Amino acid sequence: MVMWTLAHQGGWDEFLYFAVPIVLAVVVIRRLEKKRPSPPESHQEDSESQ
Repeated sequence: MVMWTLAHQGGWDEFLYFAVPIVLAVVVIRRLEKKRPSPPESHQEDSESQ
């Protein structure tokens, strides 16, 4: 069973070796960005008064 899953499967298995880490990285980055607090908005009134 293990040898069957590790055998060459016509190309789609190589695609998974490439795609799975990228998809996981994108998911992790998006979750971290949602948890990060947004920076306070700059006030345009302060720059106009100078």
